[in-house]
Amino acid sequence: MKTIISALGALLLLAGLSPLSGRFTGNHNVAVAPVVEKSYTPDPSTLDKKVMFGYQGWHATPNDGSGNRVWRHWFGGRSPDSANANFDVWPDMREYPASVQEPTNMSYPDGRKASLYSAYKYEAVDVHFKWLKDNELDGVFEQRFLSDVGSPGGRRHFNQVVRNVKKASEKYKRIYCIMYDISGAGKNWKQNLLADWKYLVDSLQITKSKSYLNHKGRPLLAIWGLGFNHTGFATVSQVDSLLNWFHNGPDKKYRATIMGGVNDNWRSHTSDWMAVYNKLDVLSPWAVGRYGSMAAADNFKERVIVPDIDYCKKQKVDYLPVIFPGFSWYNLRHGRSAFNQIPRNGGNFYWRQSYNVIDAGVKMIYIAMYDEVDEGTAMYKLAKSKADKPARAKFISADQDNEHLPSDWYLQLAGATSNILREGNGNTDKIPRYLFNKIK
Repeated sequence: MKTIISALGALLLLAGLSPLSGRFTGNHNVAVAPVVEKSYTPDPSTLDKKVMFGYQGWHATPNDGSGNRVWRHWFGGRSPDSANANFDVWPDMREYPASVQEPTNMSYPDGRKASLYSAYKYEAVDVHFKWLKDNELDGVFEQRFLSDVGSPGGRRHFNQVVRNVKKASEKYKRIYCIMYDISGAGKNWKQNLLADWKYLVDSLQITKSKSYLNHKGRPLLAIWGLGFNHTGFATVSQVDSLLNWFHNGPDKKYRATIMGGVNDNWRSHTSDWMAVYNKLDVLSPWAVGRYGSMAAADNFKERVIVPDIDYCKKQKVDYLPVIFPGFSWYNLRHGRSAFNQIPRNGGNFYWRQSYNVIDAGVKMIYIAMYDEVDEGTAMYKLAKSKADKPARAKFISADQDNEHLPSDWYLQLAGATSNILREGNGNTDKIPRYLFNKIK
C-alpha cells in the first residue's frame, strides 16, 4: 500500500516484495488550465474521479499528551538529532501552531531550534486537511496498521488520529476512509481486523460521518497486503471468507465495499488467488519502488497498467493505480541506501506517472503518500530550501534537484492531477505551464 512500517517490510521493498528525468528547461508542453471549481467539495458517495492520498498519521512526540512519550517515526524513540533520524523529508513547519510542535536537538542554519509535530494533536491534522482544501483535493486513505493498534500505546495514538481525521474532514469538507495494512499482523490478523472494524463502526461511528467515503452503495474499506510473500499468514481461504463477510455478513452495519491492495505482479498469482482478486470491488496494485525513472514509468504503464485495466474491466472490478513523487530512505536505513534514491526531478517524475495513468483511462488514483517522510514519498508541504531544514543533516527539501520551487509544489501537482481527472481534459506529458506561472 504502501509503505511498510517494519524494518522487515522496508528491506522487502527493494527485493520487490512490499510497497513500497527531466529538468525544468522551459521547453514544456502548454496545457489549457483545467477549470477549477472554487468551492469544490468532493462527493463522498463514490471513489470515481477521486485522487486519494495515503495518510500515515503515525508521527508522535514525547510530550504530545498521549502518554507514550516517544518520537514515533521521527527518531525511533532515540535522541532527536540527525544521527538518529528515521526520515528523509523535512516538513515545512511554518504553519503548524506552536501547541503541536516539539523542539528537537537540531537547529536551522540561522540558529533557530528545529521542531516537529505530532498527529496525536488535532491541530496538526487540521493543518493537513486545510492544505487538502486549499488545493482542491479530495481526501485520504487513513492508514491503520494492525501491528500498531495491537499494543495499548499504538491503539491509543491511532484511535485519536481517527478522531482527528474525522473532525478535520468534516470541517474542511474532505473525505476519508480506513485502509488496513496487514503487514506484520501475524496469524490472528483476520479476527483482529474484524474486531477493530467493529470498534470503529460502533464506538467511533466512522461510517456515520458525512465525510466517510462510500463506493458502490457501501462504506469503502481498504485492506492492503493481500497476496504478498511477506503476508503469507493471510491465506487465500482466509481472505476469501473475509470478503464474503464484508459483502454478505448478517449485520448490515458492518458490510463494506472492499478495496484490495495487492502486489504489482498479481496477475501471475495462482488461480486460487485470482478467484479472490475477482471478488474485490476495487483492486490497487502497489507501485512504489517498482521503477525509478520516467522511461521506466512508461514501461510500467505498458507492461503492467494497461493489461491490468483490461483484465479488471472484464471482471467488472474498479482499478486504482498507485503513483508516487520519489523515494528515499537513507536515514531510515542508517546510510545503507542512497540518499534521494529515486529523485523527484522537480516533480517531473511524479507528473509522468500522473499523465500515464490518466492516459491509460483510469477513473481513480491513489497517491502514495501524503505524510510519508520516512521513505521520502511525502506530498504535503516540505522544507522549501536548505535554509528551512536543519543544518548539518541529510533531509530532502523542495529544491533538492536544484529547482526553485514552493513548499506546496507537490500539492499543486496533485491538485492539477485531480482537476484533469475530474474535468476529463488538459492531460499532458509535461507539467502544465500555468503551474510555473504561479511560482514567484
